Amino acid sequence: MFEKKRSQFLSVNVIIFFSGCTILFLISQLYSVLQVSLIMKGAGSVLLLSSVMTAMVVPRIFLLPVAGFLTDKAGVSRTLTGGTGILGILLVSLAVVNQVNAVNKYTVFIYAVLFGGISAAILPALYSAVPALVSGENLQKANSVMQFISQGSLLAGPLFAGIVIGKMSDNAYVLMALASIAALFLFSRVKYMEKQGQAEVPEGSRAAVQGSYKDLFKLPVLLLLLGFTAILNLCVIGPQQVGFPVVAMNCLPEGVDGYTKLLSMTGLGSLISAVIIGNMKRRENGQSIRLILWCSLALGAVWSIFSFGSSRLLILGAAFAAGLLLGIINVLFITVLQQLTPDFLVGRVMGIQFLCSAGLQPVSYMLTGVVLNQFSISQLYLISGGSIILITIVILVYSYKSNTM
Repeated sequence: MFEKKRSQFLSVNVIIFFSGCTILFLISQLYSVLQVSLIMKGAGSVLLLSSVMTAMVVPRIFLLPVAGFLTDKAGVSRTLTGGTGILGILLVSLAVVNQVNAVNKYTVFIYAVLFGGISAAILPALYSAVPALVSGENLQKANSVMQFISQGSLLAGPLFAGIVIGKMSDNAYVLMALASIAALFLFSRVKYMEKQGQAEVPEGSRAAVQGSYKDLFKLPVLLLLLGFTAILNLCVIGPQQVGFPVVAMNCLPEGVDGYTKLLSMTGLGSLISAVIIGNMKRRENGQSIRLILWCSLALGAVWSIFSFGSSRLLILGAAFAAGLLLGIINVLFITVLQQLTPDFLVGRVMGIQFLCSAGLQPVSYMLTGVVLNQFSISQLYLISGGSIILITIVILVYSYKSNTM
């Protein structure tokens, strides 16, 4: 995918890490599809399904900040291998429970809570590991690979899960357990190095540096960026997941069944953006922040298209453009956060970052439902797109006036 400086970037160490990440992302997709299949074939209850999906998301709100703290204190290697090991134990026990036919709605719910919690606990360590694996000049490229793996698993994961379930049936749980063990083995082989000044030191030395969440208040630019991403995700996640089915029903000839096409176009845009940003020239942090803001401005305008667009081509094009812009924003944003954050706070900042995205999913869903209950789908996208544009303009004006970014 990236030919330039291949020898410096794609070392065996880095490839091992990305292979472990790919397995974890695919496990997440396979688990979600297995739960949907199990519930709908067994109880057939949409209420139970929604409760289980909610149970997988809610623990993130509480565990992400804690996981970030543990990553900083225990170190990336211990947190990542420990979390993956616990996940492996959970999935092995689930495979055993399934083999002895002890699965019921209570065990499904309990495992959903545990799986969601452990998965959330691993996330900050995954992204904290990236700057401990590559040099600063390759950081943007490495984050683009993470974006490619993440979006690729979202696109190919359900298809892969469908094939696995069709071929293996209940043995898919055994495969998932074995895959988690393989991921643990891979992560245990990764050697992390960090740069402090000009010297490289072992990753574990991070734990020796003391710090706390209050240190974030000494970094106002970081707080501003985290606040911005929280607002951006509130305006995007709900309208995408809840609003897209309504848009498909109103604007696509396939009706609500066209919802998956909108998601696929958005995912394809994000996948392509990972390739683009990975080959893009590395910028200074201030330049990257301004590019993020300009892309956000464009995203707000694209988001507003869903409020008045009616043709199939325009709607699908807007979904693709939104995915493209979101992918660029995500990679640049993660890279800037990693570069601006002191080593002893990276885990905590990554935890807050994912709290501002994945952790806010239920809130965004609720707000979207409230808006749709009071207004039309067109007004939903006008409000969300307009909010993105407004907050972006305010931060852009502030950044140029204060010259702090």
